[in-house]
Amino acid sequence: MDTLLPEVPLLKIFSFLDAFSLLQVCQVNKYWNKVAENDHLWRNLCLEKWSFCHFSYQCLGAPTWKHFFLSQRKRERRMALAQPEDFLYREAAGNLGILEPMAYLSGSSLQMNGREKSILCTVSSKRMLYAWDVQEGIMIWSSPVQRSSIRLLETLPQMHLAFTVDLEGTVKVWNCRDEDALATLTVPKACFSLEAFLTKDGPFLMVFYAKCLLRPSEGKIPLSVSLPFSSCCRASWAPKRYNRITLMFRRASFRKTGFTTFDLTIERIGGETVIQAHQVASFLLPVHMESPIWMGVSDANMIIFESGSRLFLFTINGLLLQQFDDHQRSICNLWVDSLHVLTTSMDNYLHMYMWEEEGRYPYLRSCCHLEHRRDDSTPSCYVSKALCDNVSIVCVVSRSRESSILVMYSLNM
Repeated sequence: MDTLLPEVPLLKIFSFLDAFSLLQVCQVNKYWNKVAENDHLWRNLCLEKWSFCHFSYQCLGAPTWKHFFLSQRKRERRMALAQPEDFLYREAAGNLGILEPMAYLSGSSLQMNGREKSILCTVSSKRMLYAWDVQEGIMIWSSPVQRSSIRLLETLPQMHLAFTVDLEGTVKVWNCRDEDALATLTVPKACFSLEAFLTKDGPFLMVFYAKCLLRPSEGKIPLSVSLPFSSCCRASWAPKRYNRITLMFRRASFRKTGFTTFDLTIERIGGETVIQAHQVASFLLPVHMESPIWMGVSDANMIIFESGSRLFLFTINGLLLQQFDDHQRSICNLWVDSLHVLTTSMDNYLHMYMWEEEGRYPYLRSCCHLEHRRDDSTPSCYVSKALCDNVSIVCVVSRSRESSILVMYSLNM
């Protein structure tokens, strides 16, 4: 008679396995299959791979974490293999003004019932917030005209909420169904960034000011830290490591561009709580390389940026991993999340890449080219930006200072 290892130590051993290995041990015998189906194991795999899993799988419409993991990976694989002919093309009609910030209200299309919907929020120069059904290519909601122009937009898809900040420093919370905002708060006008998270204690909104990183308790001095780079031109937080920030800076009359990465920690020193910035890596680009304008980070150790018409992937220590020459003209925008990279350029094309995690370093897989607008004879007039989820890509195309066109691609399922 075979001796079976008790469930608790077997669970501990299985916790070191990746998804592929966990699926393999399921086939050993019924007992191992039962242990390997443990929701805790599959939830940990989800948390390692995706930042939006800090809530129950029931909220995602999945019967188990394993089912969610496999369904989500199937979506990603389908997106990675998609070609231009696999997308349905839609354009938003009407005079929308200039569309500035945009964000998905539907997250990564998490519905598991086969009726995946991508809902997009956009902000207009007409001082309005719009919500769009990307698959249908129609506007489904618009806010009243606001008193001041909206400059920042963030969404919390898990709770179907959108947050905006206007030029007067007014923060508003919207559900994109009711006419009026659900809540309003006034903050200092120096606000320049907005981040929304869902924690075990509920939704958490971080409003970044010019001088402080953390909102203090009532009556206390704000906690702050100064990073030693006065010539910083871009900054990006690591998607899977929220205390790590990478700065892009210029030196020597802007002829040299470099990147420095810091880890921020909260420590007790002399009876006081302070924020400490610990530099973990830094490097300069070669002088002959054209200075990038856009940058992003994928995880704790990867930096991606454009230089002219080329796309580069470096480690935070300055090791060049990949170079892409897919665009004929200069890249005019770059968007990065933990799964995708989108570039747009003046040659009327956007290009999609996806992260692959094989070997020592993650790498980018070049996926497909999509036209900004089909059958357009004057592509050089366009400035554009794009973002995506697992079933759609949206692109804002501007050819003047008065109006934009919203182009929506959705996978034909």
